[in-house]
Amino acid sequence: MTADRRYRALLLGNWEFPREPAVLRNLAGPATDVVRLREVLTNPDCGLHRPEDVVVRTNLEISPMREEIEMFLGEGEPGDQLLLYYSGHGWKEDDGELYLCARDTTRRAIQSTTMSAATLARQAEASRASAKIVVLDCCNSGNYRFKGPASGRVFDGKGVAALTSSQPDLPSRDAAVLGQPSQFTGHLIAGLGGAATGRDGFLLLDDLYDYVHQRMRVEGAIRPTYRNKLIGLVALGRTRTVRNVEAEHGPRRLHEALRLEPANRAAAKRLLRRLSDEGGGWGVLAGMRLGDLATADGDDVTAAEAYAMVVEAGDPRWAAEAACRRGARLAAMGDAGRAAQAWRQAIEFDDPPWSPLAARELGRLLCDDPATTSVGLGYYSQALAGLDDPGLMLEAGDALRNASRHDEARALYRRLAGRRDPPWPSIGAERLSGLPPPWPPLSDDSHPPTSAR
Repeated sequence: MTADRRYRALLLGNWEFPREPAVLRNLAGPATDVVRLREVLTNPDCGLHRPEDVVVRTNLEISPMREEIEMFLGEGEPGDQLLLYYSGHGWKEDDGELYLCARDTTRRAIQSTTMSAATLARQAEASRASAKIVVLDCCNSGNYRFKGPASGRVFDGKGVAALTSSQPDLPSRDAAVLGQPSQFTGHLIAGLGGAATGRDGFLLLDDLYDYVHQRMRVEGAIRPTYRNKLIGLVALGRTRTVRNVEAEHGPRRLHEALRLEPANRAAAKRLLRRLSDEGGGWGVLAGMRLGDLATADGDDVTAAEAYAMVVEAGDPRWAAEAACRRGARLAAMGDAGRAAQAWRQAIEFDDPPWSPLAARELGRLLCDDPATTSVGLGYYSQALAGLDDPGLMLEAGDALRNASRHDEARALYRRLAGRRDPPWPSIGAERLSGLPPPWPPLSDDSHPPTSAR
């Protein structure tokens, strides 16, 4: 599969658009996207590319951007496998055509200050390289498959594949903060780095797409698109060996990171990140420790990402805890939707005590919104089935009382009142006294009427 093939890549990242600041805002992800993608493509443990065959270009204006793309594809030879990657803004015209934005893009001259997907696709199809893979991380990237209005053709031809970050006409997620990859590219990097499952020692393009699609589905994100008209099997990387990561490097590097923590916390976190990226059992431990350190430092983005790596590894000893902790960090960031997804994932692992704890957090979140209170109360019920926690009983009882489900609230308050560990009995009794009686009492003059004669 790889003996006679040369692997080449052109990685384009555009994040500054000074001519249209109100419409094309600066992006946080592309600067990190291209750097980390290059690292994983050229990593000797999992990559197939030589460093000299991966070219990175950033914040190009349209003329040099078009030139770089045309030369890269035009110089492809039989036996070459070309990967063309773009991270930036994608502009969609009314006819559905996609345009890749450059540093000097202006909407007053879209045709002359962008690279059209139709032109890119025609150049990819015309390239003499054996395999051409186009990867786009931008809004409307699913429109790369759009049928061009002039020719009416689908542009991807034989020997070409396209993997894009969104469905047609839909947005893509930028990175949450500077220094982190965008959502789609982050999963792409993780998959190439060992999280995706390959076969026969290689990670195929199909395998990578399956992994990225699954991760974005779990997160409730917009789904990527994939169109493959390649001939034969095409590998994008190698699958990591257990021997390299587990037996030789893992214990030593984890110990080194823990030793560094007191004196150089930043260096410790960098080492933990690299080890967690590699996967395996030691990578899982490194990811958990990285998440805990980042949480303690108030770096919720890094913590959530670290816990996500642990969840993706699927280790039954840690996955539920990591999903639960990830939900907490996402909630702290104000991302309630993804937090709910993480907690639901933790519940699905059916792991005591982390699944009940996740149900509690999800119940608390959903009960804050009157529209989802009834669903939230159901999650409180799940949590109570797995936890004997008086604080949870009080919390769930109060949520039931606020929803006017007084009989169910009364049952929980009675459980509290019957406990022997202070102060819960007195709290339970106090809450019971504040509920309306189980049925309205009859007033003194409320006698049943007598029958008329």
